[in-house]
Amino acid sequence: MKFLIFYILFISQILFSFGCRYSIAKQDELESDTLFLEVVGSNATDCNAEGIRLSKSIQLDQAEVVWDKCIQTNPNEVGVHLNRLRFYFLLDEYESFKQKVSKEAPSRSSVTYTNILKELEIRLRNEERVILLDALSRVKGWELYSYEELANYYLQTGNFAYAEGYFNQILEVVPFHENALYGMADIQVQKSNWYGLLDYAKSLEVAAKKNKEFHFYFVKANYELGRYELALKWAESATAEEKTQISFLEVWRDTLLVLKDSPRWEGLLPYYRKAVEKGYAVPESTFFPTLSKEGKDVRKASRSGRT
Repeated sequence: MKFLIFYILFISQILFSFGCRYSIAKQDELESDTLFLEVVGSNATDCNAEGIRLSKSIQLDQAEVVWDKCIQTNPNEVGVHLNRLRFYFLLDEYESFKQKVSKEAPSRSSVTYTNILKELEIRLRNEERVILLDALSRVKGWELYSYEELANYYLQTGNFAYAEGYFNQILEVVPFHENALYGMADIQVQKSNWYGLLDYAKSLEVAAKKNKEFHFYFVKANYELGRYELALKWAESATAEEKTQISFLEVWRDTLLVLKDSPRWEGLLPYYRKAVEKGYAVPESTFFPTLSKEGKDVRKASRSGRT
């Protein structure tokens, strides 16, 4: 028993001497990481190099002190900011990093932080960018920007619950925020929530200033709800640019197929051909099924209830 107590005290003393306040479950990642950036020809060159050395040698408390001091003395050095973020990211110490950013409270007009976000995007360090945006969302002036960037990220990655949460935070502050309304409308399409889609489409009809391409939402919602005549009216009133979008053309075409025995495609063809010019590769005879004899036969059988 005495030996066991001595052994525990001995190990504790070693850990204390190395300042192991953090978990080192990711020691391999720290030691082998290749994304720490060198800073050359700057007052931050030496302290940045020291921060990298301490991080990779798992002297974590010392590294934390060096990163903080290096940023304090070189607040505009983007590379050092990126390295400090990398340090906390590899340790899964997100909250510690967010608290530091909140305490530093960068101005919304900060060129440094704008460049940090841009560099993270260019370098495809998306998870780290999310952590930084979450930190900035706690800083006065950055809230709406951060919410929108986070919402768009989660929308693009298919995490609609998170995207919806951030868009809702924007709409709580700015009820007719145009980009947030478009984002929420897109989510309703993904969720097949057609009544919800109509609500956001109506808000966009009032709020849209820059982007007038909200007709698709009216067409899609009314088509899915069986309001085909109304869907067709919205399709015909859309902008020429919106009519060249394949998703729009598809639902416009489907509306006509439901309404008419022998749909006429003259109104759609110019926009379909513009879509082809942009790279769309589905042949006319496939996209417009009644243009070919085979398609007409299938259409006739379908309408008469034989298939």
